[in-house]
Amino acid sequence: MSDVRHHLSPRDRVELLCWLTCGSLGAYYLNESWPNAAFHVEAAHKWLDRHGREADWLAVAKLAAIAVDIARQHAWFIDATWARDAVEEIIDTDDLNHQARLVMQVLKDCEWALADKRPAD
Repeated sequence: MSDVRHHLSPRDRVELLCWLTCGSLGAYYLNESWPNAAFHVEAAHKWLDRHGREADWLAVAKLAAIAVDIARQHAWFIDATWARDAVEEIIDTDDLNHQARLVMQVLKDCEWALADKRPAD
């Protein structure tokens, strides 16, 4: 395996945002409070290392801020049994199950949040 790291593609940004958002929901579920910046930095680096990607601190900070906003919109998920199961699975496996209802809903919001919304010329 190569040690070469690639910059984030648009799809990588969506995946990392989803990871950070689900991580925020997991932290909220476990601690009943939203995670701090250090949590997001550590979670981002874990994802980046696992996927052989690199991102500058500003890109990570922007994604983390968006992740918190999306997570707060979905805080009610934590009260749903199906969502708690998905969060517990993320905590146990340290990865996202893209078939889980929670992940699918969060991923859709992440795609929308990062979509280029400029009008076409």
